Amino acid sequence: MNSKKTKILTIALCLLIFAISLTKNAVVTNHIKLNEIEIKTSSSLEFFISGSIAFLGGGLFEEIIWLANPLCLISIIMLIKNNPKSKKLSFIALLLAISFAFWKEILANEGGGKAQIISLETGYYLWVLSIIVLNIGVNSCFNSKKEILIEKENTNA
Repeated sequence: MNSKKTKILTIALCLLIFAISLTKNAVVTNHIKLNEIEIKTSSSLEFFISGSIAFLGGGLFEEIIWLANPLCLISIIMLIKNNPKSKKLSFIALLLAISFAFWKEILANEGGGKAQIISLETGYYLWVLSIIVLNIGVNSCFNSKKEILIEKENTNA
């Protein structure tokens, strides 16, 4: 498959999986309110929208994880422009996204209250999958270009 087709397929699959992830639940948490336990299921869309302003409520680490989204967007733009830095950005985004799986609790409210993470749901896993697809596609595009350049150099020598 040539590089242009790989780019188009990578971007389309990545964005499709990401869009589907936004329709699913992301996390189930355990909140303790006035000695009552409340189980809350949060949608991926809720995290996507509120993540960009998490730092306003004291969620610095939540904000850092959310930065995987703009890193993916920048990586896609760089992929379109044939910039190999796309590989590094998509990889950093993947590390951020995967690191969330190791969290035990998240910010529950602006007052600094925490909620225990009970489970990660389909939306989270689809979000990570979209970034994995981006990584595979980006690496495939730039590795195949490197191989083509090496072949050209060998035939000219």
